[in-house]
Amino acid sequence: NAIKAYDEKQMELVGMLSKAEQDEARIAKELEALIQQLAEANEQEAHVVSELAAKEQDNQKLNMEVASKEATSKKLVADMQKLLDDLEASGTTVGNLKDELFSKKEANNKLMQEIDSMKTEIDKQDRDSKAFLMQQ
Repeated sequence: NAIKAYDEKQMELVGMLSKAEQDEARIAKELEALIQQLAEANEQEAHVVSELAAKEQDNQKLNMEVASKEATSKKLVADMQKLLDDLEASGTTVGNLKDELFSKKEANNKLMQEIDSMKTEIDKQDRDSKAFLMQQ
């Protein structure tokens, strides 16, 4: 009777050992899968860190470009203010400049009309000369 109980206990322990071995094999596979996932996550993280570093460099370049353009803009504003101050100091107004521009445009138009008249006269003389030569 004691032997039977001993055998049953031994069979129970063998079953528990078999179950423990199966659990160990399952856990080893799960651990292997987790290690693979961790390696993939580390690889993705390295890629993300690399991209982030590249974007930070791009941002630094853009920040430098912005600073440069801001400096240029400030210089242009200062130059424009100086020109306005110079205009004001000289007594020149936008109206005066417009009047001067209009006057120069009128003079230019008059010259263009004179040039057209001269071209017409030259063409006429050229035709007359050719006609005269043809008669000779």
